[in-house]
Amino acid sequence: MNIDITTTVNVVLYIAYFASICGISFLGYTYLLRHNVINLLHKKNETGERFASQSKPIIGGIIFFGCVIIGFIISIFFGNSSPDWIVLVCCVIGFGMGFVDDLKNFSPVFKLIFQLMCAIILIATDSHISTSENVFLNAALTIFLVVGIMNSINMLDNMDGVTASVSGIILAGFSAIALSQGNTTDFILIISVIAAICVFLHWNWHPSKMYMGDNGSQLLGIFLVYFSIKYIWNSAGTAIGFNYEQILLVALVFLVPLTDTATVAFNRFLAGRSPFVGDRFHTTHCLVYQGFTIKQTVILLDVITLIGTVASTCIIIFYNSCFSKNIAIVLTIYAGVVFFSAYSMNLIIRNKNNLLFKKQNA
Repeated sequence: MNIDITTTVNVVLYIAYFASICGISFLGYTYLLRHNVINLLHKKNETGERFASQSKPIIGGIIFFGCVIIGFIISIFFGNSSPDWIVLVCCVIGFGMGFVDDLKNFSPVFKLIFQLMCAIILIATDSHISTSENVFLNAALTIFLVVGIMNSINMLDNMDGVTASVSGIILAGFSAIALSQGNTTDFILIISVIAAICVFLHWNWHPSKMYMGDNGSQLLGIFLVYFSIKYIWNSAGTAIGFNYEQILLVALVFLVPLTDTATVAFNRFLAGRSPFVGDRFHTTHCLVYQGFTIKQTVILLDVITLIGTVASTCIIIFYNSCFSKNIAIVLTIYAGVVFFSAYSMNLIIRNKNNLLFKKQNA
């Protein structure tokens, strides 16, 4: 009976905390939108093409970062362990780099330097991927994951509501894993960011009134990387041989952003264009060209993310009872179908617009 009462009290407290962060986020965004100081944060899009107007304020990450700070402080006093300062340091780097880039619009090399800095910090503090006995392979995978996810989340931020909702779903899965493992410190920190995302979507859902900007996407990118390493890559608990299962679980969780990034980057390369120069042929855009509305496109990508996140979360929480070779095969086929469907659609649409093999045919 005492356990039931304790559990009920905890649930009520978590709900109250989540509601409080939502309220703080709402007030924060309202304040920023009403003051002209945010006018300095409008993305300078000097290269590439965009699907929608860039004249809206890009302030989403400011409140995301504020909620990370609040969550970190609250977790110090009410978590069951000391929070990891590394996640805060990496969030400061990600947010700061994105904020400066929003102001100055630096080259991709600028972003890469700070992304590598985050990866090196994770490796140096033993917060890296530990899926193999080979330390060099672990370090290489960590660098690849940090750079890959931070860039993919940034590139996915090309349509109203998509990056925020996809990130929120993934973080919800991480919060469930943290709670199942009794880590209330991480749970508090993660739901703080989820609350900020939920409120942000009030203004970012189509038709949006604000964007998150690089200050938001880079922050979310490293935040997602840190907890994906902790709760997916290192979920097996040991590093015997090479844990191929973790590659599948990561691919399922990040299926939408990774598919979009790989598809767009490769097809831009085929066209003789830089993978880092924006255009209007992301997976989101291609779905709209195929007849989906913007809202339908976002919902579809959210459903794909939800399926992958729920599957990975259940496998991690109930690993011994729900993961088998047959399930792994089914999930691999699912991920493959999603990837090749998106890639084929992108390939066909780019070909119709004469955007493939441009360099060779010039």
